[in-house]
Amino acid sequence: MLSLIKLIGRALFRLLFSVEYHGLENVPETGPVIIAGNHPSYLDPALVGLPVKRTIKFMAWDALFKVPLLGQVIRAMGAFPVDIRRGKGEAAYREALRVLESGYALGIFPEGQRSERGPMGELRTGTARLAIETGAPIVPVTIGGAFRAWPKWRLLPKPASIVVRYHEPVRLDEAERAARRDDREFANEVMQKVAERINRSLIPSLRGSQSLERWYSRPPSHVRSYEWAPLIAAIVASVIAGVSQTLSAYWINVWLPVAGYYLYLIADLSLIKPSRTVKWLRNSMPVWLILIWHYPLTESISVQAGAMNELLAGAVVVAFFPFFWEDYYTLQRFVRGLVVVYYFSLALLLNWPEPLGTLTATLCFIIAFTLWYRTIYYPAIVAAMVLSLAAALWRAGAISQALAVYVLLAIAALIYLQTFINVAYDIRKAGDVSAQSSAEHPSDSAAV
Repeated sequence: MLSLIKLIGRALFRLLFSVEYHGLENVPETGPVIIAGNHPSYLDPALVGLPVKRTIKFMAWDALFKVPLLGQVIRAMGAFPVDIRRGKGEAAYREALRVLESGYALGIFPEGQRSERGPMGELRTGTARLAIETGAPIVPVTIGGAFRAWPKWRLLPKPASIVVRYHEPVRLDEAERAARRDDREFANEVMQKVAERINRSLIPSLRGSQSLERWYSRPPSHVRSYEWAPLIAAIVASVIAGVSQTLSAYWINVWLPVAGYYLYLIADLSLIKPSRTVKWLRNSMPVWLILIWHYPLTESISVQAGAMNELLAGAVVVAFFPFFWEDYYTLQRFVRGLVVVYYFSLALLLNWPEPLGTLTATLCFIIAFTLWYRTIYYPAIVAAMVLSLAAALWRAGAISQALAVYVLLAIAALIYLQTFINVAYDIRKAGDVSAQSSAEHPSDSAAV
Protein backbone atom coordinates (compact mmCIF):
# COMPACT_ATOMS: atom_id res chain seq x y z
CA MET A 1 0.00 0.00 0.00
CA LEU A 2 2.77 2.43 0.99
CA SER A 3 4.73 1.68 -2.19
CA LEU A 4 1.65 2.39 -4.31
CA ILE A 5 1.00 5.69 -2.48
CA LYS A 6 4.62 6.76 -3.00
CA LEU A 7 4.48 5.81 -6.69
CA ILE A 8 1.32 7.89 -7.22
CA GLY A 9 2.75 10.71 -5.12
CA ARG A 10 5.97 10.90 -7.14
CA ALA A 11 3.96 11.04 -10.38
CA LEU A 12 1.75 13.86 -9.04
CA PHE A 13 4.73 15.84 -7.81
CA ARG A 14 6.48 15.51 -11.18
CA LEU A 15 3.31 16.81 -12.81
CA LEU A 16 2.72 19.74 -10.43
CA PHE A 17 6.22 20.82 -9.38
CA SER A 18 9.87 20.85 -10.35
CA VAL A 19 11.58 19.15 -7.38
CA GLU A 20 15.30 18.60 -6.86
CA TYR A 21 16.69 16.35 -4.13
CA HIS A 22 20.22 16.54 -2.75
CA GLY A 23 22.00 14.55 -0.05
CA LEU A 24 19.72 11.50 0.09
CA GLU A 25 22.80 9.46 0.96
CA ASN A 26 22.82 11.21 4.36
CA VAL A 27 19.66 9.35 5.41
CA PRO A 28 20.68 6.04 7.08
CA GLU A 29 19.09 3.04 5.38
CA THR A 30 18.47 1.22 8.66
CA GLY A 31 18.19 1.97 12.35
CA PRO A 32 16.52 4.78 14.30
CA VAL A 33 16.93 8.27 12.83
CA ILE A 34 15.16 11.60 13.25
CA ILE A 35 14.40 13.55 10.05
CA ALA A 36 13.96 17.19 11.12
CA GLY A 37 13.17 19.99 8.68
CA ASN A 38 11.78 23.47 8.30
CA HIS A 39 8.04 23.61 7.66
CA PRO A 40 7.06 26.23 5.03
CA SER A 41 4.06 24.47 3.47
CA TYR A 42 1.44 21.73 3.58
CA LEU A 43 3.57 19.71 1.17
CA ASP A 44 6.54 19.15 3.48
CA PRO A 45 5.89 15.60 4.79
CA ALA A 46 5.39 14.34 1.24
CA LEU A 47 8.38 16.33 -0.08
CA VAL A 48 10.66 14.85 2.57
CA GLY A 49 9.28 11.32 2.56
CA LEU A 50 8.65 10.46 -1.11
CA PRO A 51 12.28 10.01 -2.28
CA VAL A 52 13.42 8.11 0.83
CA LYS A 53 13.26 4.34 0.36
CA ARG A 54 12.46 3.56 3.98
CA THR A 55 9.25 4.50 5.79
CA ILE A 56 9.30 7.78 7.69
CA LYS A 57 6.72 7.98 10.48
CA PHE A 58 5.68 11.63 10.75
CA MET A 59 4.01 13.38 13.62
CA ALA A 60 0.81 14.91 12.20
CA TRP A 61 -1.91 17.18 13.57
CA ASP A 62 -4.63 14.92 14.95
CA ALA A 63 -7.40 16.87 13.15
CA LEU A 64 -6.02 15.69 9.79
CA PHE A 65 -6.85 12.08 10.63
CA LYS A 66 -10.54 13.02 10.75
CA VAL A 67 -10.54 14.28 7.15
CA PRO A 68 -12.09 11.65 4.82
CA LEU A 69 -9.53 9.89 2.58
CA LEU A 70 -6.67 12.16 3.74
CA GLY A 71 -6.73 10.52 7.16
CA GLN A 72 -6.51 7.04 5.66
CA VAL A 73 -3.67 8.06 3.31
CA ILE A 74 -1.46 9.67 5.96
CA ARG A 75 -2.08 6.79 8.35
CA ALA A 76 -1.09 4.32 5.61
CA MET A 77 2.13 6.33 5.14
CA GLY A 78 2.98 5.77 8.81
CA ALA A 79 1.93 9.11 10.32
CA PHE A 80 0.61 9.24 13.87
CA PRO A 81 -1.59 11.93 15.45
CA VAL A 82 -0.39 14.74 17.71
CA ASP A 83 -2.67 16.82 19.92
CA ILE A 84 -1.19 20.30 19.42
CA ARG A 85 -3.04 21.86 22.36
CA ARG A 86 -0.83 23.15 25.12
CA GLY A 87 -0.01 20.48 27.67
CA LYS A 88 -1.25 17.63 25.44
CA GLY A 89 2.02 16.61 23.76
CA GLU A 90 3.22 13.92 26.19
CA ALA A 91 1.35 11.09 24.46
CA ALA A 92 2.84 12.07 21.10
CA TYR A 93 6.31 12.19 22.67
CA ARG A 94 5.92 8.67 24.05
CA GLU A 95 4.75 7.44 20.62
CA ALA A 96 7.76 9.12 18.95
CA LEU A 97 10.02 7.43 21.49
CA ARG A 98 8.45 4.07 20.70
CA VAL A 99 8.98 4.67 16.94
CA LEU A 100 12.69 5.28 17.46
CA GLU A 101 13.16 2.43 19.92
CA SER A 102 11.58 0.15 17.29
CA GLY A 103 14.28 1.17 14.80
CA TYR A 104 12.13 3.34 12.53
CA ALA A 105 12.74 6.77 10.98
CA LEU A 106 10.84 9.56 12.68
CA GLY A 107 9.80 12.70 10.76
CA ILE A 108 9.36 15.87 12.74
CA PHE A 109 9.18 19.64 12.16
CA PRO A 110 10.75 21.27 15.24
CA GLU A 111 9.08 24.64 14.62
CA GLY A 112 5.80 23.04 15.65
CA GLN A 113 3.83 24.85 12.94
CA ARG A 114 4.19 26.06 9.36
CA SER A 115 6.71 28.86 9.17
CA GLU A 116 6.41 32.33 7.70
CA ARG A 117 8.90 33.91 5.30
CA GLY A 118 12.17 33.60 7.21
CA PRO A 119 14.89 31.33 8.57
CA MET A 120 14.24 28.90 11.38
CA GLY A 121 14.40 30.65 14.72
CA GLU A 122 13.98 29.21 18.20
CA LEU A 123 12.98 25.56 17.96
CA ARG A 124 11.16 23.30 20.33
CA THR A 125 13.55 20.94 22.10
CA GLY A 126 11.48 17.77 21.77
CA THR A 127 13.63 16.65 18.83
CA ALA A 128 16.82 17.00 20.87
CA ARG A 129 15.27 15.22 23.87
CA LEU A 130 14.39 12.27 21.65
CA ALA A 131 17.92 12.14 20.26
CA ILE A 132 19.47 12.40 23.73
CA GLU A 133 17.25 9.66 25.12
CA THR A 134 17.60 7.20 22.22
CA GLY A 135 20.95 8.10 20.66
CA ALA A 136 19.30 8.42 17.24
CA PRO A 137 21.12 10.75 14.81
CA ILE A 138 19.25 13.82 13.55
CA VAL A 139 19.24 14.47 9.77
CA PRO A 140 18.43 18.18 9.21
CA VAL A 141 16.44 18.85 6.03
CA THR A 142 16.13 22.17 4.20
CA ILE A 143 13.02 22.68 2.08
CA GLY A 144 13.38 25.64 -0.28
CA GLY A 145 10.68 26.98 -2.61
CA ALA A 146 7.72 25.18 -1.04
CA PHE A 147 6.49 28.40 0.53
CA ARG A 148 5.90 29.76 -2.98
CA ALA A 149 4.11 26.54 -3.93
CA TRP A 150 1.67 26.36 -1.02
CA PRO A 151 1.80 28.94 1.79
CA LYS A 152 -0.57 28.38 4.66
CA TRP A 153 -3.05 31.07 3.58
CA ARG A 154 -3.52 29.63 0.05
CA LEU A 155 -6.33 27.12 -0.52
CA LEU A 156 -4.62 25.19 -3.32
CA PRO A 157 -0.97 24.80 -4.44
CA LYS A 158 0.57 26.38 -7.52
CA PRO A 159 3.55 25.19 -9.64
CA ALA A 160 7.00 26.13 -8.34
CA SER A 161 10.62 25.00 -8.29
CA ILE A 162 11.40 23.23 -5.01
CA VAL A 163 14.76 22.06 -3.66
CA VAL A 164 15.01 19.58 -0.77
CA ARG A 165 18.44 19.09 0.80
CA TYR A 166 19.28 16.38 3.37
CA HIS A 167 22.28 17.47 5.45
CA GLU A 168 24.90 15.40 7.24
CA PRO A 169 23.46 13.88 10.43
CA VAL A 170 23.96 15.51 13.82
CA ARG A 171 25.35 12.64 15.95
CA LEU A 172 25.59 12.95 19.72
CA ASP A 173 28.64 11.85 21.65
CA GLU A 174 27.69 8.88 23.85
CA ALA A 175 29.62 10.10 26.87
CA GLU A 176 28.20 13.62 26.65
CA ARG A 177 24.72 12.22 26.08
CA ALA A 178 24.96 10.16 29.27
CA ALA A 179 26.51 12.96 31.34
CA ARG A 180 24.14 15.73 30.22
CA ARG A 181 20.97 13.68 29.80
CA ASP A 182 18.82 16.05 31.88
CA ASP A 183 20.63 19.27 30.95
CA ARG A 184 18.19 21.64 29.21
CA GLU A 185 21.09 23.70 27.86
CA PHE A 186 22.44 20.59 26.11
CA ALA A 187 19.09 20.16 24.33
CA ASN A 188 19.23 23.81 23.22
CA GLU A 189 22.77 23.30 21.86
CA VAL A 190 21.63 20.29 19.83
CA MET A 191 18.74 22.24 18.33
CA GLN A 192 21.10 25.11 17.54
CA LYS A 193 23.23 22.73 15.44
CA VAL A 194 20.12 21.49 13.63
CA ALA A 195 18.92 25.04 12.91
CA GLU A 196 22.37 26.13 11.67
CA ARG A 197 22.56 23.31 9.12
CA ILE A 198 19.05 23.97 7.85
CA ASN A 199 19.53 27.74 7.68
CA ARG A 200 22.87 27.42 5.87
CA SER A 201 21.02 26.62 2.62
CA LEU A 202 17.61 28.03 3.59
CA ILE A 203 18.73 31.65 4.04
CA PRO A 204 20.17 32.04 0.48
CA SER A 205 16.95 30.53 -0.91
CA LEU A 206 14.84 32.98 1.07
CA ARG A 207 17.01 35.89 0.03
CA GLY A 208 16.63 34.97 -3.63
CA SER A 209 12.84 34.74 -3.32
CA GLN A 210 12.59 38.01 -1.43
CA SER A 211 14.85 39.72 -3.95
CA LEU A 212 12.69 38.58 -6.85
CA GLU A 213 9.52 39.73 -5.08
CA ARG A 214 11.11 43.17 -4.67
CA TRP A 215 12.11 43.08 -8.32
CA TYR A 216 8.50 42.54 -9.39
CA SER A 217 7.48 45.76 -7.62
CA ARG A 218 10.22 47.87 -9.20
CA PRO A 219 9.71 50.22 -12.16
CA PRO A 220 9.82 48.47 -15.56
CA SER A 221 13.07 47.85 -17.41
CA HIS A 222 14.10 50.02 -20.34
CA VAL A 223 13.51 48.65 -23.84
CA ARG A 224 15.81 45.64 -24.06
CA SER A 225 17.92 44.83 -27.10
CA TYR A 226 15.74 41.89 -28.21
CA GLU A 227 12.62 44.06 -27.94
CA TRP A 228 13.93 46.08 -30.89
CA ALA A 229 13.80 42.94 -33.06
CA PRO A 230 10.19 43.54 -34.28
CA LEU A 231 11.11 47.07 -35.41
CA ILE A 232 14.16 45.78 -37.31
CA ALA A 233 12.05 43.02 -38.86
CA ALA A 234 9.41 45.55 -39.94
CA ILE A 235 12.04 47.77 -41.58
CA VAL A 236 13.61 44.79 -43.39
CA ALA A 237 10.16 43.60 -44.52
CA SER A 238 9.35 47.10 -45.82
CA VAL A 239 12.60 47.22 -47.78
CA ILE A 240 11.98 43.80 -49.32
CA ALA A 241 8.37 44.70 -50.16
CA GLY A 242 9.55 48.02 -51.59
CA VAL A 243 12.06 46.30 -53.87
CA SER A 244 9.38 43.89 -55.07
CA GLN A 245 6.95 46.83 -55.43
CA THR A 246 4.37 45.30 -53.06
CA LEU A 247 4.81 47.66 -50.12
CA SER A 248 1.49 49.43 -50.72
CA ALA A 249 -0.31 46.10 -50.35
CA TYR A 250 1.46 45.01 -47.18
CA TRP A 251 2.51 48.07 -45.17
CA ILE A 252 -0.58 48.13 -42.92
CA ASN A 253 -0.26 44.44 -42.05
CA VAL A 254 3.47 44.89 -41.40
CA TRP A 255 3.35 48.05 -39.31
CA LEU A 256 0.02 47.87 -37.45
CA PRO A 257 1.01 44.98 -35.10
CA VAL A 258 4.43 46.56 -34.51
CA ALA A 259 2.88 49.93 -33.70
CA GLY A 260 0.54 48.27 -31.20
CA TYR A 261 3.47 46.46 -29.62
CA TYR A 262 5.53 49.62 -29.08
CA LEU A 263 2.51 51.56 -27.85
CA TYR A 264 2.14 48.84 -25.23
CA LEU A 265 5.84 49.23 -24.29
CA ILE A 266 5.32 52.98 -23.87
CA ALA A 267 2.31 52.33 -21.63
CA ASP A 268 4.29 49.82 -19.58
CA LEU A 269 7.15 52.30 -19.13
CA SER A 270 4.94 55.22 -18.16
CA LEU A 271 1.41 54.23 -17.07
CA ILE A 272 1.02 50.62 -15.86
CA LYS A 273 1.68 49.86 -12.18
CA PRO A 274 4.46 47.22 -11.75
CA SER A 275 3.51 43.75 -10.48
CA ARG A 276 4.45 40.12 -11.06
CA THR A 277 1.67 39.65 -13.64
CA VAL A 278 2.52 42.90 -15.44
CA LYS A 279 6.19 41.92 -15.70
CA TRP A 280 5.25 38.45 -16.95
CA LEU A 281 3.03 40.08 -19.59
CA ARG A 282 5.83 42.46 -20.61
CA ASN A 283 8.27 39.57 -20.99
CA SER A 284 5.73 37.44 -22.84
CA MET A 285 4.60 40.15 -25.28
CA PRO A 286 7.29 39.38 -27.94
CA VAL A 287 5.95 35.81 -28.04
CA TRP A 288 2.33 36.91 -28.50
CA LEU A 289 3.42 39.36 -31.20
CA ILE A 290 5.15 36.53 -33.08
CA LEU A 291 2.00 34.40 -32.95
CA ILE A 292 -0.18 37.28 -34.23
CA TRP A 293 2.26 38.70 -36.76
CA HIS A 294 3.65 35.56 -38.38
CA TYR A 295 1.44 35.31 -41.46
CA PRO A 296 1.50 39.03 -42.46
CA LEU A 297 5.26 39.20 -41.91
CA THR A 298 6.14 36.09 -43.94
CA GLU A 299 3.79 37.18 -46.73
CA SER A 300 5.44 40.61 -46.95
CA ILE A 301 8.96 39.16 -47.32
CA SER A 302 7.78 36.50 -49.80
CA VAL A 303 8.81 33.43 -47.80
CA GLN A 304 6.77 30.38 -46.95
CA ALA A 305 4.68 30.84 -43.82
CA GLY A 306 5.50 27.22 -43.05
CA ALA A 307 3.59 24.01 -42.60
CA MET A 308 1.62 23.01 -39.51
CA ASN A 309 1.74 26.44 -37.87
CA GLU A 310 -1.25 25.56 -35.70
CA LEU A 311 0.88 22.82 -34.17
CA LEU A 312 3.74 25.27 -33.70
CA ALA A 313 1.52 27.89 -32.04
CA GLY A 314 0.01 25.33 -29.68
CA ALA A 315 3.43 23.96 -28.75
CA VAL A 316 4.82 27.44 -28.02
CA VAL A 317 1.88 28.31 -25.77
CA VAL A 318 2.19 25.01 -23.89
CA ALA A 319 5.94 25.51 -23.42
CA PHE A 320 5.67 29.18 -22.47
CA PHE A 321 2.81 29.18 -19.98
CA PRO A 322 4.73 27.51 -17.09
CA PHE A 323 7.21 30.38 -17.15
CA PHE A 324 4.68 32.40 -15.18
CA TRP A 325 5.97 30.43 -12.17
CA GLU A 326 9.63 30.45 -13.14
CA ASP A 327 12.03 33.05 -11.85
CA TYR A 328 12.27 36.40 -13.62
CA TYR A 329 15.70 35.83 -15.15
CA THR A 330 14.96 32.38 -16.59
CA LEU A 331 11.84 33.82 -18.24
CA GLN A 332 13.90 36.59 -19.83
CA ARG A 333 16.47 34.10 -21.10
CA PHE A 334 13.77 31.96 -22.67
CA VAL A 335 12.00 34.84 -24.40
CA ARG A 336 15.27 36.29 -25.68
CA GLY A 337 16.27 32.91 -27.11
CA LEU A 338 12.86 32.35 -28.68
CA VAL A 339 12.96 35.79 -30.33
CA VAL A 340 16.46 35.15 -31.70
CA VAL A 341 15.46 31.74 -33.07
CA TYR A 342 12.27 33.00 -34.70
CA TYR A 343 13.62 36.07 -36.52
CA PHE A 344 16.84 34.36 -37.60
CA SER A 345 14.79 31.42 -38.93
CA LEU A 346 12.91 33.90 -41.15
CA ALA A 347 16.24 35.20 -42.41
CA LEU A 348 17.33 31.64 -43.17
CA LEU A 349 14.11 31.04 -45.12
CA LEU A 350 15.26 33.66 -47.63
CA ASN A 351 18.14 31.35 -48.66
CA TRP A 352 17.09 27.91 -47.43
CA PRO A 353 13.32 27.62 -48.03
CA GLU A 354 11.92 24.85 -45.86
CA PRO A 355 8.25 24.48 -44.83
CA LEU A 356 9.21 23.04 -41.46
CA GLY A 357 12.20 25.31 -40.85
CA THR A 358 10.74 27.68 -38.25
CA LEU A 359 8.84 24.89 -36.52
CA THR A 360 11.97 22.73 -36.28
CA ALA A 361 14.18 25.55 -35.01
CA THR A 362 11.62 26.65 -32.41
CA LEU A 363 10.79 23.20 -31.06
CA CYS A 364 14.46 22.18 -30.92
CA PHE A 365 15.29 25.37 -29.01
CA ILE A 366 12.48 24.73 -26.49
CA ILE A 367 13.71 21.15 -25.98
CA ALA A 368 17.33 22.25 -25.52
CA PHE A 369 16.45 25.16 -23.21
CA THR A 370 14.10 23.27 -20.89
CA LEU A 371 16.58 20.39 -20.58
CA TRP A 372 19.55 22.68 -19.93
CA TYR A 373 17.84 24.89 -17.33
CA ARG A 374 15.58 22.17 -15.86
CA THR A 375 12.59 24.49 -15.87
CA ILE A 376 9.26 23.74 -14.22
CA TYR A 377 7.51 20.77 -15.87
CA TYR A 378 10.58 20.18 -18.04
CA PRO A 379 9.97 16.38 -18.46
CA ALA A 380 6.41 16.99 -19.68
CA ILE A 381 7.41 19.95 -21.89
CA VAL A 382 10.28 18.03 -23.50
CA ALA A 383 8.00 15.04 -24.14
CA ALA A 384 5.32 17.29 -25.70
CA MET A 385 7.87 19.07 -27.93
CA VAL A 386 9.49 15.81 -29.08
CA LEU A 387 6.09 14.33 -29.92
CA SER A 388 5.07 17.51 -31.77
CA LEU A 389 8.28 17.53 -33.82
CA ALA A 390 8.00 13.81 -34.56
CA ALA A 391 4.37 14.24 -35.68
CA ALA A 392 5.30 17.15 -37.95
CA LEU A 393 8.18 15.26 -39.58
CA TRP A 394 6.03 12.15 -39.99
CA ARG A 395 3.23 14.15 -41.64
CA ALA A 396 5.77 15.82 -43.94
CA GLY A 397 6.76 12.41 -45.27
CA ALA A 398 10.36 13.32 -46.10
CA ILE A 399 13.09 15.04 -44.10
CA SER A 400 15.02 17.70 -45.97
CA GLN A 401 18.75 18.18 -45.39
CA ALA A 402 18.06 21.89 -45.02
CA LEU A 403 16.46 21.16 -41.65
CA ALA A 404 19.94 20.60 -40.24
CA VAL A 405 20.56 24.35 -40.60
CA TYR A 406 17.53 25.11 -38.45
CA VAL A 407 18.57 22.57 -35.80
CA LEU A 408 21.99 24.26 -35.68
CA LEU A 409 20.23 27.62 -35.25
CA ALA A 410 18.46 26.31 -32.14
CA ILE A 411 21.74 25.02 -30.67
CA ALA A 412 23.51 28.29 -31.53
CA ALA A 413 20.80 30.27 -29.72
CA LEU A 414 21.29 28.20 -26.56
CA ILE A 415 25.07 28.66 -26.77
CA TYR A 416 24.50 32.41 -27.20
CA LEU A 417 22.35 32.51 -24.08
CA GLN A 418 24.76 30.43 -22.05
CA THR A 419 27.95 32.19 -23.19
CA PHE A 420 27.01 35.86 -23.52
CA ILE A 421 23.66 36.41 -21.80
CA ASN A 422 23.67 33.92 -18.94
CA VAL A 423 26.64 35.57 -17.20
CA ALA A 424 25.05 39.01 -17.36
CA TYR A 425 21.76 37.77 -15.90
CA ASP A 426 23.51 35.82 -13.14
CA ILE A 427 25.65 38.83 -12.18
CA ARG A 428 22.55 41.04 -12.01
CA LYS A 429 20.65 38.41 -10.03
CA ALA A 430 23.51 37.73 -7.59
CA GLY A 431 24.25 41.42 -7.17
CA ASP A 432 20.60 42.21 -6.48
CA VAL A 433 20.33 39.41 -3.91
CA SER A 434 23.58 40.09 -2.10
CA ALA A 435 23.28 43.87 -2.07
CA GLN A 436 19.72 43.88 -0.81
CA SER A 437 20.10 41.02 1.65
CA SER A 438 23.40 42.06 3.18
CA ALA A 439 21.99 45.46 4.00
CA GLU A 440 18.95 43.96 5.68
CA HIS A 441 20.63 40.93 7.31
CA PRO A 442 24.30 41.81 7.89
CA SER A 443 24.69 39.04 10.44
CA ASP A 444 23.55 36.44 7.91
CA SER A 445 26.05 37.26 5.17
CA ALA A 446 28.47 34.55 6.31
CA ALA A 447 25.82 31.89 5.79
CA VAL A 448 25.69 32.35 2.05
